[in-house]
Amino acid sequence: MTDLSKASPEQETLIEISGLYQVFGNKAASVLPMVKAGKTKDEVLAETGHTVGLRDINLDVKRGEIFVIMGLSGSGKSTMIRHFNRLIDPTEGQIKVEGNDIMKLSDKELIQFRRHKMSMVFQHFGLMPHRTVLDNVAYGLAIQKVDKATRLADANQWLETVGLAGYGDQYPSQLSGGQQQRVGLARALCTNAEILLMDEAFSALD
Repeated sequence: MTDLSKASPEQETLIEISGLYQVFGNKAASVLPMVKAGKTKDEVLAETGHTVGLRDINLDVKRGEIFVIMGLSGSGKSTMIRHFNRLIDPTEGQIKVEGNDIMKLSDKELIQFRRHKMSMVFQHFGLMPHRTVLDNVAYGLAIQKVDKATRLADANQWLETVGLAGYGDQYPSQLSGGQQQRVGLARALCTNAEILLMDEAFSALD
């Protein structure tokens, strides 16, 4: 994987990843020494049936920085960013946001962290099919307990911003793939979270 970033040295570190490993399988901890010893992904898979997702990832993301992660298909891009909000927990490693170790958050603290600190645009959209487009966009504000009038007004504004004004009463199944991706983008932006994670957020757009 290759990362491209732009930030001045004096900027405050917002996200810090140290020694991050991810091994998928029932006995990941016992397989980890093989990974650290330098066994390749194919060798680990052949010998143990486990899949190496991430190997010793270390990075800092500065406040206000746009940080791009690039790599081939299957190189671990999606896996890595899903660690930032703990949709996936690491086999080993440390994840800090604003100096706080998010691996130590309680379940309640983790919920609040996800609701208020980070938003995410998912590679496969992640829309709720039983909710209208407008309700999908407003969902993040709804779980933040924002009043209905405010959240619907904000959601409509973001739908207009992404070029979907007038589509609020439609359902995801009635939209094209590109339109669904724009709904996902509007939903993530609507919460005004400080950190925005984008997993191939424009792959279905022209």
